[in-house]
Amino acid sequence: MADTTPVVVAAYRTAQGKEDGVFSAVRSEDLSIPLINEILAETGLAGEDIDDLMWGCAQQRGEQGNNVARIISLLSDLGESVPATTINRWCASSAQSIISASDAVRAGQRDAVLAGGVENMSRVEQGANRQNIHPRLAEEHNIAALSMGMTAEEVAERYDVSREAQDEYAARSQQRAVEATEEGRFDDQIVPVDNGEETIDTDEGLRPGTTPEVLADLPTVFKSEGTVTPGNASQISDGAAATLITSREFADDHGLEVLAEVGGNNVAGVEPEVMGIGPVPATRGLLDRVGRDIDDYGLVELNEAFASQTLYSQRELGIDDEKFNVNGGAIAIGHPLGASGARLPVTLIHEMNRRGVDRGIATECVGFGQGAAIEFSRP
Repeated sequence: MADTTPVVVAAYRTAQGKEDGVFSAVRSEDLSIPLINEILAETGLAGEDIDDLMWGCAQQRGEQGNNVARIISLLSDLGESVPATTINRWCASSAQSIISASDAVRAGQRDAVLAGGVENMSRVEQGANRQNIHPRLAEEHNIAALSMGMTAEEVAERYDVSREAQDEYAARSQQRAVEATEEGRFDDQIVPVDNGEETIDTDEGLRPGTTPEVLADLPTVFKSEGTVTPGNASQISDGAAATLITSREFADDHGLEVLAEVGGNNVAGVEPEVMGIGPVPATRGLLDRVGRDIDDYGLVELNEAFASQTLYSQRELGIDDEKFNVNGGAIAIGHPLGASGARLPVTLIHEMNRRGVDRGIATECVGFGQGAAIEFSRP
């Protein structure tokens, strides 16, 4: 009987650019294509070997509209024979692409799927759909309170996460990401991208020398008496991330090295006004589903949308600091919405193999009140 266990045989990302930074002149398709072509070149596979391209993207309009995944497949080395779909679960869009791909492989419906995502937040206006919100949603929820920054303020206030704790955590994220970069821990996962003027292979948002004292001087931006600042929130960013998910049998037949097995997954819904707590029920549901507890995992990557929700989630899930976002997170690296759900697994899988860790979890919150979580294990 065919072994349809879903496995990851390639995992890459671009460096992440700041808003209006190094990737501001690079279309989302052109951020994605180098990753796909690199995976094909590395594995020796051709388009005819790939069953599908599943690509996450949150802001599906403008250059990111028109089923951007299909445009990517046509312009890449995949060619016209590989179908493609663009997936939207907001901040977990590319996490959903990995979930959908691995579920399809496990069910025997696909053998090899490229799963990832992209977002160029510099080139596609953020929040432009706000005026099109359903009137009843606007009546039942204070739309202003659903802005990401205001939800972070609500989490901090409701769950007692202080400004000092947020700044300390944000400084640590920066310090860990800078250290990881200087030690070359990201080198194997980043595919260089030419922006027309230079080749970009380093995350642009890193701030060496960041300390809690420096962050304490920054003003709040969402509430005058609030605690959320540009320094303890994720950065608006441009980037892409990609994985190749195949069945175990396909990997064996094609002589591909298995980086990780894809285990269980879970998604959850929460109150939109505190969307940042989404990783908690998503991860708890995953643990219940697979019959494990958090101590069974050697590494956890949780998307740092904001320090307030990150600290709350870490506290509620009981995750030890030494295995939590060990190379920094989105506060330092950035959060391109449609790419982050795949960037987390890419970083996680490489670190699991570097450290020899058997199991890990990637999880994130999602705008308008959701969460997603996926587990991975080393073969």
